[in-house]
Amino acid sequence: MKKLYLTPAILIFSLFLFQSCSKESKSPVIPPAYPSVINAAIAPNQTYLFNISSAGNVNIEKQASHFKVSKTGTDEKNGQLVYQYIPAQDYSGKDEVVLSSKVIVYSGGSTSGCSSSHVNDNTPATGYTTTYTTIRFTVAN
Repeated sequence: MKKLYLTPAILIFSLFLFQSCSKESKSPVIPPAYPSVINAAIAPNQTYLFNISSAGNVNIEKQASHFKVSKTGTDEKNGQLVYQYIPAQDYSGKDEVVLSSKVIVYSGGSTSGCSSSHVNDNTPATGYTTTYTTIRFTVAN
């Protein structure tokens, strides 16, 4: 009977003994940033362009429901990454899209506790965080 209690106790003690503490996370994933919400009002059949400030991969996490065009791409005029939305033909009402982008986090950045806002070319990336942007459309005259 004592062996039944002894084995789990040794296992639990071993877990606490071999657990390590470190300032730096071993995981390359950092929890998602607080989502930003943009309310946009456009007229039916008009185009909405949203300039995406972060470089890298931008994905549509939740596609709009009533669209003719809903995509990310590069603006031909200035080369900046943009999201483009055109509502479905003659649609009036509400619509919503959720964009996500992965942002690289450096050990010299704010996630490590360093107050420096610059990133040295020699500073290694410590992981990434995902940011979310929700755009809520009101399509009306």
